[in-house]
Amino acid sequence: MIEALFFGAGLTVGCLIIWLILKQKYELIQASITNEANLKIATLQEKLESEQNHFSEKQALLEESKRAMKVEFENLVNKLFHESSQKSNQNLSLILKPLKEQLNSFTTRVNEVYNDETKQRSSLLTEIKHLKELNNQISQDAINLTKALKGENKTQGDWGEMILENILEQSGLREGKEYTVQSSFTDENQKRVRPDVILHLPKNKDIVIDSKVSLNAYVNYVQSEEKEAKEFAAKELEKSFLAHIKGLSNKRYENIKELRSLDFVLMFVPIEGAFLLAASHNGNLFKTAFDNNIMIVSPSTLFVTLRTIQNIWQYEYQNENAQHIAQKAASLYDKFVLLR
Repeated sequence: MIEALFFGAGLTVGCLIIWLILKQKYELIQASITNEANLKIATLQEKLESEQNHFSEKQALLEESKRAMKVEFENLVNKLFHESSQKSNQNLSLILKPLKEQLNSFTTRVNEVYNDETKQRSSLLTEIKHLKELNNQISQDAINLTKALKGENKTQGDWGEMILENILEQSGLREGKEYTVQSSFTDENQKRVRPDVILHLPKNKDIVIDSKVSLNAYVNYVQSEEKEAKEFAAKELEKSFLAHIKGLSNKRYENIKELRSLDFVLMFVPIEGAFLLAASHNGNLFKTAFDNNIMIVSPSTLFVTLRTIQNIWQYEYQNENAQHIAQKAASLYDKFVLLR
């Protein structure tokens, strides 16, 4: 029993001693690990601070380099701009002077054209009034010349062509430029044809005008006092118009190679009264003419047509001048760009 007690006490004391020894070793190991860890932490912290300082130095150098490059770039740009400005200033006056002269010329031309158009518009009513007076005079002259002209188709034709030429001159168109007179051609049947007038349009197009006089029937109508006689004369006038339409259609001006004719021909009736009488007597007369690619015109309607063509040519010439000046300006601009 006593031995058992001593054995138990000895075991307890042994365990206690072993625990104390192990505890001491554990504390020593823990202290060693802690010291080593603290040392590594201190080393890493020192290294981190060193890296941060190194990064700050690099960043400072980078910022300094950026500032230096910016200053150098600005200096280079200023230098190039200064050199370019000096070179440009030497040539700028040479480039801009012709351009300025062209623009001044263009402005002057535009003002002249505008003033001309204003004058033309203001005088248009006067011209139309003058044309009406001229038509009245023509009608009166036709009556006075009846005895001389009656029965002479060639004389009547020459008289109608003379009236046509007078209207062309008053329209502002120029012979040899915007129209030609009595040109001779060979048709598809190898026959010679001679239109009274060929109107020239922009884009290489032509319009043929042929004068057709129906004087005898109209004079008979004017001089007749009885209703039956007037009706007969009106029918004769209608027949004369239809004959002219048929004859003009058979000439086939549109098939002549030398002509750049449109698909219709203008049939000029020099007597306004005959034109109005024929239109009122046969409402289908103009449709018949149109079906044959013919448009019947009197002095007043022809004058309006010619004035329209004259305006078309005027705008065409203006566009050509504007394009010419624009090309000159573009050429000067290109030279200016190359010299910069």
